[in-house]
Amino acid sequence: MRLVVYNTPLLYLIDMPEKNSIEDTRTIEHMFDSIAHRYDLLNRVLSFGIDTRWRKKLYRVLNLQPGQKLLDLATGSGDILKEFLHTNNIIGVGCDRSGRMLNFARKKLNGRDMPSLLVRGDAFRLPFKPNTFDAVTLGFGIRNMRPRVGAMKEIHRIIAPEGRLAILEFFPRQTGFRGNLYKWYSKNIIPRVGKIISGSDFAYRYLPDSIRDFPEIEQFEDEMHTAGFTNDAVHRLTFGVVSIVVGRK
Repeated sequence: MRLVVYNTPLLYLIDMPEKNSIEDTRTIEHMFDSIAHRYDLLNRVLSFGIDTRWRKKLYRVLNLQPGQKLLDLATGSGDILKEFLHTNNIIGVGCDRSGRMLNFARKKLNGRDMPSLLVRGDAFRLPFKPNTFDAVTLGFGIRNMRPRVGAMKEIHRIIAPEGRLAILEFFPRQTGFRGNLYKWYSKNIIPRVGKIISGSDFAYRYLPDSIRDFPEIEQFEDEMHTAGFTNDAVHRLTFGVVSIVVGRK
């Protein structure tokens, strides 16, 4: 994949890899390209607007200090990066495979006072030097990266010592009334509404399936530990459907 830089500052961070290593992720890249124009709208609709609270909580959990460097991996349309740039004097970088998603992020972040950089790149071969970032955020993207441990090992490489990886992800309950309600909602409502608004039948069937196939928090924490992170904190949100899992290098 060709490295595409959407802004000019912070180029000293870049360490261009020779080539991508995971070619089968092109299907996911094309899927997100196809829904980029409706992605933000569907996030608001399908979460009943609660997704904005999740990002604000992520910002508060990390509590980054002025001058620290943040990488928002799988940045998509830039909502998480916008939250940090809008409320804190940090250096922010967004990275994603989807060029169309990054185009929307560039428009959203245009005019921000703080320096930002948007880079098109692969999570398995991140185009950054070792020990670059004080924190990495990854919102609803780790379940699209296989193998997950391989992606997190690459993230571990570019995080500075004592830096943190904060994963914002769906960890739906597998049993009980709330778990059954979420399963029904994800199986029957998300695909239908997603298809109507985005025009993509595949995307909003794939996304709920990827959530249902995702491991429980305890298993995921073991995977983070295998990648080199120590378990730092878990913040369960919205009855445990979504959680923020933080690991430290």
